[in-house]
Amino acid sequence: MAQQIKRQIAEKLWIADLKAGQYIKEEGLRPNYVLLKNNHKVSRVNLVGTVVSNNNDAGYRDVCVDDGSAKISVRAFEQMPSMDALGIGDTVFVVGRPREYGKEIYVLPEIIKKISNMKWLEVRQLELQKNKIVEAEPDLPEDVAVPEEETAEEEVVEDKGTGAVKEAIKSLDSGSGADYEGIIKKAGPDAEKIISNLLKNGDAFEVSPGKLKLLE
Repeated sequence: MAQQIKRQIAEKLWIADLKAGQYIKEEGLRPNYVLLKNNHKVSRVNLVGTVVSNNNDAGYRDVCVDDGSAKISVRAFEQMPSMDALGIGDTVFVVGRPREYGKEIYVLPEIIKKISNMKWLEVRQLELQKNKIVEAEPDLPEDVAVPEEETAEEEVVEDKGTGAVKEAIKSLDSGSGADYEGIIKKAGPDAEKIISNLLKNGDAFEVSPGKLKLLE
């Protein structure tokens, strides 16, 4: 039976602290996380910073954000119009999940929104100077709207099925990605829902229409 898992708290922290941590991959239903130097585990982050680059040369949208402590890549593998509209120098609010590729920690965004009042960057910096780790749901600026699904519970299909889908992707991927229909045929009737979760959580992405790869 599928289990219901509540969305983890998005934590306010310096980008430098996030990038200095160790990325840990969990098995089963438990979310991957970054282990900070103070042994605090972070599965979702709440960042405010300035856009210093915005490109899609690698085939995905990549926005680099700087909060004054360090820079981090915010990468979207699916279309996200709010990222396309960002310009260099914009102050942005980001909620997302840390991921790792090639030993580099980046953020898979759930929300990324331009903030019209740049004072929010100063406010965030003051918050973080007082609190090393602030555990709280995102305090949204007035001009940032959170999609309704942000407050909903997420459905996660049992680990046995997820493992079968991942194995199917690996076995069918000869280098250019695994065929979507082939994965469903190989992994069983729950595969479509599991694939949707993998894409949503950033554990897999489409290299081309109907072709999937795992992010490992």
